[in-house]
This record gives sequence, structure tokens and C-alpha cells, in this order.
Amino acid sequence: MEEKRKKAFYRRWWFWVIIAIIVIGMAASGEEDVVQEATPDTGDTIEEDNEDVSGVEDQDEAIDEEIIEDADETEADATDDSAKPDPIDRMTYGSGMYEVGTDIQPGLYRSEGSVNYWARLSGFSGEFDEIIANGNPMGASHVVEIFDHDVAFESSGSGEWYLIDDNYEGELATEFGDGIYIVGVDIEPGRYRSEGGSGSYGYWARLSGFSGGFDDIIANGNPEGSTIVEIDGADQGFETSGNGTWTKVE
Repeated sequence: MEEKRKKAFYRRWWFWVIIAIIVIGMAASGEEDVVQEATPDTGDTIEEDNEDVSGVEDQDEAIDEEIIEDADETEADATDDSAKPDPIDRMTYGSGMYEVGTDIQPGLYRSEGSVNYWARLSGFSGEFDEIIANGNPMGASHVVEIFDHDVAFESSGSGEWYLIDDNYEGELATEFGDGIYIVGVDIEPGRYRSEGGSGSYGYWARLSGFSGGFDDIIANGNPEGSTIVEIDGADQGFETSGNGTWTKVE
């Protein structure tokens, strides 16, 4: 009897099954490695993107805050500017003769600069009888009231006149020199002392109005040297020239 020959192990069917399983396993493992290498780390990328987005949002918020602050400052500046009177729009009257009601309106006027002469007139003839009141101001500040029954107002010098309206605010000073002042607006009422001017005599007057007429004079004086005057709170104005500086003492 012939002996059976043993088949080589590589000719057995189960050998090839094992080989196939090994190959398939190796292939699957290789694909996983490839997938893992090809897949990016999305966690880091998302975090970086979030940081970039957060940075952009911070920049946008900062810009928005700057815009709001600029808008607030602009609005505040506009409010401050609107509260202040515009000197450019203020009507002024220099040297010349003006017809009341046509060229110039009745009202209380203050001078600014050097006015040498002024007059309220009842006509245009140029005669002395048509002068209702007049003056030769000393100092940079003078106040005159033009009435609606005046026909004309005349002024000469390099100074100008402007209308005092409801928005006018004085300094309420306690020390002042030559001029006419509104009591309670330009200067405080009270007791004032003057050491006298450089000339021999000065002049002062407490006023009940600003027409420039004698009827507006409550009291006046021509002091030589120092003097003391009590300005009452009921006085409308105070006029001074050649007395130097007045200082409130009480």
C-alpha cells in the first residue's frame, strides 16, 4: 500500500484563509493611520478661530465706543456753542446819525470802545434845541437809553453801540473805573471808596435811569481827592469819571 504524501502547508486551504485575514487586517489598520494623519486637529483650529472672532468683536466694540464718545462730545460742544451769544451776529452802530425806528431801534444800549460824543435828537435840523440829551463819555463803558419818541441818535468816535437784550450778563464787579454801570448787573450795590484820579476834580452820579437827562440824577458830586459813596440797591446806574478806581469797602 502506498503511503499518503503530506501536502505542503502552503497548499492547504486554511493557510490562505489566515493569510487573507492578516492582509485585510493590515489594510484596515493602514487606512486608519491614513485617516488619522489626514484629519486635522479641529479643536485647535476652532479655538484659534474663536480667538480671531473675539479679537474682531473687541475691535468693533472699541470703535463703537469711540464713535459714541465722539458723538457725545460733538453734541456737548454744539450745546455749549448754542448757549453762547454769537458776537458776529450782534448789530453794532458806530459813528453817524441814525433814524430811530428805521436805522436803530429803541432800547438800552452800551458803548464799546472810544465814543467821544453822543446825542438823542428830536429832529434833523442840527439846531441846539433838538438835542434832548447828550454826553461826552469817559471810559470804555457807557449806557444810554434810546426812546421810541426820539427822532434820531447821533454818535462820534471809534467806538460802537450795541443793544442790551434779555441775554445780557454783566460781571457784577466790586472794583471799577470810569464809565456808566448798571447797578446789580455790572456792579454790586454797597459802599465804595475812590482814592481820586490824576486830575484836580472828578465826577460821580447815582442814576435812576439812562436817558442822559438831569431828571435821572439822584445825587452827584465833584470830589477832589478821595471820596466815599453809598450806591443803593434801588439805584439803576452809577456814573463816574476822573475818580480813578472805585473799590467796595462794605
